[in-house]
Amino acid sequence: MNETESARPRKAIGPDRPVYFDHTDVDRVMAVVLALASEVAALRERLDTQERLGAGVAAVEAYTPDAEALSAREAWRNAYIRRLFRVVTEDVEALRQTAAKP
Repeated sequence: MNETESARPRKAIGPDRPVYFDHTDVDRVMAVVLALASEVAALRERLDTQERLGAGVAAVEAYTPDAEALSAREAWRNAYIRRLFRVVTEDVEALRQTAAKP
């Protein structure tokens, strides 16, 4: 498993996603917010570790990524956006499949 893809997609099992609020749109927004909060917390811990291991804040801020690093970051960002908006894209795909049925 690498940083850009998880071993398997995390998805509710069964025909329906659990609903916690009166409107399913609120559930979708909360899913996106919680995915984002989870990623931010993990990244903050990684940055803290890097700074404590000796790179320091100044070294982290002075770093200029090369082309390979920029490419890897772009791949990570694209995978992250897919994970973040998974709940929305699944709903859109389900609507498309429903609309395509005769």
